[in-house]
Amino acid sequence: MEDNQAPAPRNFSVSQDMDGVYVLKGELTIHDLEYLKEFLESSAIRSGKVALSFSELVFADTASLQFLASFKRGMGIAHGLVIEGLSPEMEKILRISGLAAHLL
Repeated sequence: MEDNQAPAPRNFSVSQDMDGVYVLKGELTIHDLEYLKEFLESSAIRSGKVALSFSELVFADTASLQFLASFKRGMGIAHGLVIEGLSPEMEKILRISGLAAHLL
């Protein structure tokens, strides 16, 4: 039996603000990681440093946060992944998960 269901609509997007910061919006889950990985890798190649805002991100699952922490660690100090702006939801998720120290 074939599965002809359309894929679930994406509840996650990335846009760039006027300062060059990439604003993550919506809900970041394991299903968005391939998209996010490709996006971050291409951004890092172009500019070296990557600034992300979580100000419009209302949810991120553990897999997504672990990926971001790993990506940040892999970029090293010379280049860097900077996270600025936290929504109240993300502030709470980072605090509860214990990953704030690895991402902020």
